[in-house]
Order: sequence, then structure tokens, then C-alpha cells
Amino acid sequence: MYYDLITSLPYLQHFERADRLPITPLRLEQRLRRLRPKHADQLNRARQIVRWRPERLTGQSDRETIESFSQLLESELNEPLRDYVQFRLTQLTLLAALRRKHDGRGFPDDPNAFGNSRLAYTIRRNWELPFFGLKYCYPWLPPATEKLSAGDAIGLERLMMDLHWQWLTRRSELSMFEIDAVVAFVLKWDMLRAWINGDPVKAKVRFTQLIDKVTDVQNT
Repeated sequence: MYYDLITSLPYLQHFERADRLPITPLRLEQRLRRLRPKHADQLNRARQIVRWRPERLTGQSDRETIESFSQLLESELNEPLRDYVQFRLTQLTLLAALRRKHDGRGFPDDPNAFGNSRLAYTIRRNWELPFFGLKYCYPWLPPATEKLSAGDAIGLERLMMDLHWQWLTRRSELSMFEIDAVVAFVLKWDMLRAWINGDPVKAKVRFTQLIDKVTDVQNT
């Protein structure tokens, strides 16, 4: 139980409504010293990869990013972190495939271009179907496609960020004073900081990188 730690953390307003961080990076790190060493180590390792716009993954191809997430899943992680990493990997895989299809390219020659998961197999098998036949499982696919087509950088980022924000919120509500709630708070705090630090110019640059960057997948 992390009752004292959770009660010491402020309320996190939804990223679209917040105009500032409710707790500074320094104070957050001070609070997180109350974590058990094992939990603290796992959270720190995971944050380097899963947080919004992680510096560690800047410049990586889609394939390299997917591999980074897959390697993280192979390491020792507590259940809340493992579940979120898997959730994030799923969305990244779908977005990478959606981007390639939006650009008019076929499925890569490499059958493992999007990893070797069941989802990657489904994408390959259903490449010619609208939204890979998955729009009912992942209802964000149609609006994401619309935003890609419209060049709506901020809208696409808002859509994806809200998807993750809501997932973390639901997870934390299941175990309010366990490690689940700590993980959710920290990862949502990372998202909020990324959103507040963003601006339309930077968003446009990120969007251009999103749809135009050269990846291993594109070159196959």
C-alpha cells in the first residue's frame, strides 16, 4: 500500500484544461523516494521509454521504437507497468501501420516489420481492409486517419494523449492506494508536462516527423 504517497500527490487536472503542473519535477521526485526500491527502479526504467516524447527514442525508426518497447516487456516489471507498456505498444504499432497505409504504401516485405505479435499478424493479414478490420476493437483508428489526412497535428496528438490518459485514469481507480495509482499519476504527469511545453510550431514539426520520417519499415 502507498497510502501516504498517494495522499501527498496533488490532483491532476486533465491535460487540456490544465495551464500548469500542480507539482514541480523536484517535488515529485522527492515524493517518489517513498517507493520501494524495486518499484522505483522499474518505474524509472519504464519512463525513459513510455513517457510522452521521450528523449531516448528521439530519431528512432518505428521498428526500433517497437523493439524498445518489446525489450522493456521482456524485463522485470510490476503488473501495472507491464499492462501500460503493452497498451502503449499496441497503439504505437497500429499508428505506425496506419501511417504507412495512409502514405499509400503496401505492407513491408519483412513480415516482422511491426513486430511478431498477434496484432502485427492481424495487420498483415488484413492490410487491404479499412482500418485493418479493427475499427470496432480500436475506435480511435477512423478519427486518427481523418487527422492524418487533414494534417491536424495538434488534433492527432490530443486524440492519442487522451486515449492514454483515460486508460491510466481507469487503471488507477481500480487500486487507489497501490502501485497502480502511483504509476498512473507519474505517467499522466509526464503527459501533462509534454502538453504544456508544446506549442503549435513544435507540434507541426512533430507531425511532419510523424508522417514523413524515414523508417526501416518504409525502406523494405
